[in-house]
Amino acid sequence: MATKPEEPTVSTQPPAPGPDFESAPTGTPTDSDAAYLEKLGYKQELNRTLGLFSAFGVQFTSIAIASGIFTTLIVGFGFFGPASFWSFLVGGGLQVFTVGLAVAQLVSAYPLAGGVYQITGRITGKPWLAWQTGWWLLIAHTVAVTTVAVSISPFIAGWFGVTFDGPADTLPWALGLIVLGTIINIAGVKVAAVLNNIGVVAEVLCVVALVGVLLVVKHPTQPLSFLSDSGGTASGGNWFVPFLFAMILPAYAISSFDATGNASEETKDAARKAPMASVMANVSSYVVGVFMVALIMLAIQDLPAVMDSDTPVKLILDTAVGSAFANIFEAVAIIALFAALVMLQLTGIRVLWSQARDGQVPAAHWLRKVSAQRIPINATLTIFALSVIFALWSSLLSVLAAMTALAWGLAYGVVVTVGLWGLVKRKLPKHPWHYGFLSPLIFVLAIAWSVVLCALLIYSDPTHVGIGMLLVILSGAVVYMTIPKSRRGKSIDTLQGHL
Repeated sequence: MATKPEEPTVSTQPPAPGPDFESAPTGTPTDSDAAYLEKLGYKQELNRTLGLFSAFGVQFTSIAIASGIFTTLIVGFGFFGPASFWSFLVGGGLQVFTVGLAVAQLVSAYPLAGGVYQITGRITGKPWLAWQTGWWLLIAHTVAVTTVAVSISPFIAGWFGVTFDGPADTLPWALGLIVLGTIINIAGVKVAAVLNNIGVVAEVLCVVALVGVLLVVKHPTQPLSFLSDSGGTASGGNWFVPFLFAMILPAYAISSFDATGNASEETKDAARKAPMASVMANVSSYVVGVFMVALIMLAIQDLPAVMDSDTPVKLILDTAVGSAFANIFEAVAIIALFAALVMLQLTGIRVLWSQARDGQVPAAHWLRKVSAQRIPINATLTIFALSVIFALWSSLLSVLAAMTALAWGLAYGVVVTVGLWGLVKRKLPKHPWHYGFLSPLIFVLAIAWSVVLCALLIYSDPTHVGIGMLLVILSGAVVYMTIPKSRRGKSIDTLQGHL
């Protein structure tokens, strides 16, 4: 006699036992995923369906190197002209081979949704510090969703013959993209993973098409010495300052280093595959980015026109290989960027859900609910609402982009500093992904680069970016204080009667 299949349940109660930020886990990531997750204080609530390729795709799509360069290379031109290639080469290397490697090792030790929030709290035993870093990343990912939506809206509108006369025209298109991305994330991680894989394919097509065309199609090419042309930005022979500020470009182009970490509870063999996928995505993005930036710079025909253009990459491709290819590249790049929007939102959702699961946000009981499809539904709707609010400031696109980079930079700076301390004090649990005797050096360099990057981002626009980030920190402190005292800063095993 056939039995009725068991209905999926909606999770509304916190798991038991809960994590304790003040004690190290007794297990190691070499246990099975569910077993180690339980030893870290949680039961398996999300669908663990992501393999290595999909985990790689989460990070690679979030970075969106080819399509990202299509929209952000204007930053390099503004600071240092074609010579910003060297800034990308050096700054991107520092970004990927210090911060990226360090965060990947920490993800291996703590393969948990919440990423930096979880890592910081478990190493330091300071829930307030963990909460702040989580808040910064939540803001970074949410603002990034809006930034991507706003940046690609004019291109999509152009496909329908619509042109924008001002920022107000952008808003309905950006909101529509945010709504569509939210629907995909509500549909489930499998659906998001499909789009994510499409995004990976789109990124690969962008890379292959761009590199292939610029190498194969005959067009006037600048000599290699052209990569030292600052486009008039290095006045009086002072190249060091614009070189430094142009290193902000790779910070925009290669970031979100704990994206795979935030998807760890949905990744198989997460302690190995999540950090491996992260490093693979970071390194491949950097290598691809270096080649792309060099080829694009060398394809410039009219440097003054490029320096004055709002869409310099499209102008370069139009004049070098024709508008037909430029239009195709634009279409594929926009698809890849939309996939990045969905992955950035997914990551931000996991940060908020992780904090709610620990009781460390207002309305935690409501925010930590998981739907019958095992989706953190209320956290998804909250991130959507925040993205809509940020979209109202769509006229400040450059500020939103800089704020995103600074929030990431500060959060990663804190976690690598904490990680070095945990490494030296041997507070990290055993983890399969590490760099042996080189690990301390990597962490020290990651701290140094984080300090430099944050200083550059703040100095580039102290009024909007510096004060804006200060307001983010202060607002985070205010939100933290609204958490009921009965559970503020407490580990979840003491909260069973309060949520």
